[in-house]
Amino acid sequence: MMSSGQLPVGFRFMPTDKELVTHYLMNKVFDRPVPAAEAIQDIDATQFYSTHPKNLVTFSCGEREWFFFIHEDDENCSPSAQGRRNIRVVGNGVGFWKPNGSENPIHNEDGNVYASKIFLTYFSGSLRKAKKTHWKMVEYHLHSDSHTEAEYQVQRREWVLGQLKRGNAYNGL
Repeated sequence: MMSSGQLPVGFRFMPTDKELVTHYLMNKVFDRPVPAAEAIQDIDATQFYSTHPKNLVTFSCGEREWFFFIHEDDENCSPSAQGRRNIRVVGNGVGFWKPNGSENPIHNEDGNVYASKIFLTYFSGSLRKAKKTHWKMVEYHLHSDSHTEAEYQVQRREWVLGQLKRGNAYNGL
């Protein structure tokens, strides 16, 4: 017997980019119910960007992927404040997240861009002496023109949806 919200053995939470933005991120931003809310952890950007990724997750059943709603209220550490394309230093030089490539647009059914995603890789150490790790992240951002002005006024919090992944070559970093 399963409790509500649990998936049967063998099923995985594997939404598409469009599903993540439409059914999860947009609902979170506008304070509407989020389906399977227990599958995505809420975390402040300050906490998320101040610790090594392995300290953010619980390892069980061989999982290699976790989802986070990252609350960007803190102007000093939010990716929006830093610029999405900038390196994000973690903690006191523990490591940093470095963007890979450019932002990729996510289109609605009308073909309009309403969100974007950016890929990041985690490096341990300082910017001068960095070691690439197996940790990857995809960040999903809504575009400001994807909401009406009234919706934007109601929105009190800025959220990003982060998809954190641990690669196969795990060496403790």
